[in-house]
Amino acid sequence: MACSMIDSSLYRNSFSTPEMRKIFDDRSLLANMLEIENAMASVQGELGLIPNEALQEILRKGKVENMDFAAIEKEINRIGHSLVPVIRYWQSICEGNAGEYIHLGATTQDILDTAFMMCYKKGFQVIYRDAREMEAACLKLVIKYKDTVMAGRSHTQQAIPITFGYKAANWASELRRDIERLQECYHRCFVGELYGAVGSLASFGKDGMHIAKETIKRVGLDVPDIAWHTSRDRIAEIVTTIGILCCTIGRIGKEIASLQKTEIGELAEGFTKGAVGSSTMPHKRNPNGPEAMQMLARSVKASMCLSMESMFCEHERDGAFWKLEWKSVNDTIIMAGACVAKGKKVLDHLDVFPETMKENLYKLKGLMMSELMMLELGKKIGTPIVKSTWTPSE
Repeated sequence: MACSMIDSSLYRNSFSTPEMRKIFDDRSLLANMLEIENAMASVQGELGLIPNEALQEILRKGKVENMDFAAIEKEINRIGHSLVPVIRYWQSICEGNAGEYIHLGATTQDILDTAFMMCYKKGFQVIYRDAREMEAACLKLVIKYKDTVMAGRSHTQQAIPITFGYKAANWASELRRDIERLQECYHRCFVGELYGAVGSLASFGKDGMHIAKETIKRVGLDVPDIAWHTSRDRIAEIVTTIGILCCTIGRIGKEIASLQKTEIGELAEGFTKGAVGSSTMPHKRNPNGPEAMQMLARSVKASMCLSMESMFCEHERDGAFWKLEWKSVNDTIIMAGACVAKGKKVLDHLDVFPETMKENLYKLKGLMMSELMMLELGKKIGTPIVKSTWTPSE
């Protein structure tokens, strides 16, 4: 049985999506590790550092379906190392002495950093795709309701009229900036790592830079300018950029939930046949989606802050802070994926009630137009601020 809400068979879809869970599950992570090791071995084989017969055996056996997860887990628990059990099991199923050439020159963090970064990139791409679709849903609301007048509110009170199209345009504008930040982050942060024990490439010899660059490119990541074992600013940027997006989505969810209040009733989450608002009050139509947008946004923000702790790594390698990312960054991206997916669904199926918006405009019996009246009167008698005779001494 799962002990995490992300993996709970009952509640996991409240905190994650099937697509994100697949990207980050054990099978995908191990497949990434094997892909990196196979790419590195292939480059080394091309340089004549690994005999071709051994290379072919490594590639044949280096597939996730050949791995015994239970045996690997048992060894991880026994020896307390995160990668050696994988390498040893792989070596044990290779014929002859081929296994001796696996992981030649690399360090554990090289493989794990790159494997996780492959997960992060795939998850980030899903978030970017759904953010674009959420923006498109917003823009549809802008066009459809550009002339639908409603009360603009300031400090929770009715202020002066706006249109619902304007409100949706404000959401769309913020989402556009979030998307631009995602684009900038994508082109800067998704790099691999293969630089040896302390990043000096010493274990790879004279061909070290070539091996690192070629391997990283073959697994679909960008090549960094230097090793980043303890330089975690890219990870911090990834989670911060995602976190800002989710806070935008949380704000939209909060606004929709507020406007769905019985006393306001201007918006509502689209109703799905069979949905239950309350177990005891069947008249209720709870804003479950908008509330989930807020809950996930705050969860992402909290996890984002923990992820940034890895920026305090020491010297050239530091497991104490680095391993925080294994949980916090995964959780951040997985929950962010759910947040954007729910935001997209809510905006795609949002119920808008123009007649209620119109009714609410008249609750102040014309006082909502006081600003316009004050400005018009000001042309004749001057504004109260200009005409005031009050001085600080009084």
